[in-house]
Amino acid sequence: MARGTAKIVALAAKSAEQAWPRTRDGTLSWRIIRQIRAALFAGELKTGERLGGEIELARRFGVSRMAIRDALRSLEAGGIVEIRVGAKGGAYIAAGNPERFADALAVQLKLIGVTAEEIFDAQIAIEVHSTEMAAARADVKDLSALRELLKGQREHRHSKAKFNELSMRFHETLVEASHNRALIAQFKALRFVLDPIYARLLTDDTAQRIIAANAALLAKIETHDADGARALMQRRLQIVRARQLAAGIDRPASAD
Repeated sequence: MARGTAKIVALAAKSAEQAWPRTRDGTLSWRIIRQIRAALFAGELKTGERLGGEIELARRFGVSRMAIRDALRSLEAGGIVEIRVGAKGGAYIAAGNPERFADALAVQLKLIGVTAEEIFDAQIAIEVHSTEMAAARADVKDLSALRELLKGQREHRHSKAKFNELSMRFHETLVEASHNRALIAQFKALRFVLDPIYARLLTDDTAQRIIAANAALLAKIETHDADGARALMQRRLQIVRARQLAAGIDRPASAD
């Protein structure tokens, strides 16, 4: 028996001995979810590991199939398990999905009503550190992508939508060059919230300023000047933050 499965069985056996209220399957389902999550964070369960089918899990946890079904639905919706069909079907621990995480986090940020000031502060915290790391870790592929984006900005400086898209992609690619998955996932989530804030009217002067700033930043990264890149990004984002907050989020402006 796999170690993770053995852990689930042990947890289920222990839980079955406890006097759980059984008046509502929802309560039982949440207890099952918590146990599986705890085993995952404890390193007892790994990606691709089979937990079992509904009947197996119902027997191990000493609950109804309905309770197991409800738990698995919640776990699947949360991206923790995937349900497979066939001879070897059942619930398996899912592979990580940063895009799914970013989307879910962005929705939650919107729902809790984060302010523009909070968003800019988070952007500074993520991008400044990422830029410093990118200067040390960026590979040939990263640098090539950044150069292409900068080239695209020069070519599309008169197109508001395209230029802003390329500007945000430049920021995202810069964070990706840090090769830190935690920072990358957080910025991807933040970008969903930043996009409408940064979707402002574009002037030639603004476009030229953005292009010049990106070119200077890329030069620092290409020469592995981590301190210089960090200082440039911090100064730049602090200026952007001040301008955006002074203008107010209800007034449209361009990405800077």
